Amino acid sequence: MAQSERSYHHGDLPGVLMNTALSEIDRVGVQNLSLRALARAAGVSATAPYRHFPSKRCLLAALATRGFKQLDATVQREMALLAPAPEGQAPDRKLLEQRLIAMGLAYLAFAEANPTSYQLMFGAVVDDFSDYEMLQRASSESFGSLQQLVSEIIDCGGGRGLSLPQLCGAIWSMVHGMADLLFNMGSDTQAAKAACASERSAPQQAMLAVRRDPASVMRALIIPLIEA
Repeated sequence: MAQSERSYHHGDLPGVLMNTALSEIDRVGVQNLSLRALARAAGVSATAPYRHFPSKRCLLAALATRGFKQLDATVQREMALLAPAPEGQAPDRKLLEQRLIAMGLAYLAFAEANPTSYQLMFGAVVDDFSDYEMLQRASSESFGSLQQLVSEIIDCGGGRGLSLPQLCGAIWSMVHGMADLLFNMGSDTQAAKAACASERSAPQQAMLAVRRDPASVMRALIIPLIEA
């Protein structure tokens, strides 16, 4: 019995299929991914994937769900490295600033390390999260980390008078935009090639500057928003 078939009987087939799917998407693209081809690549019967993923879209939603959970874990891990506020005291502005930058850098690190998952999470392939309860919950919980931090910033008088949704949206837009520029424009696409036709091109120089010191760029974008 093949290893992947044995894994299926032990309940590991969903994970095997999801990992194989990421490799196949990297190789052939999401549009050319099929559950039958995935079964062949995983070494299981053609019908085995359908026991866990009724359609390709369900599989992609599961990958996006796992991605949001991994993103949240990455953020929480980086935040845990920072010194906590003294017991009985609310975090001061400096600590909130450190947490926000750490969160943003963790977001960039996740996007760089998991480009395929990142595209599935934020692209148009799974366009309606409401069809998948677990995906909707995972994305909301991941975003909840930012909401909590921004709420503390507003309580400290920061935010330039913006509401919680407005300030969350502004910060997320900035960090997500950095991730898209750094890791999508750096990919082997026609848009990237056109924008960076020369190593001396202005877009290429801008991206290199951001890549060299993303923390400084992030501070320049975000810190003015949270100052009173």
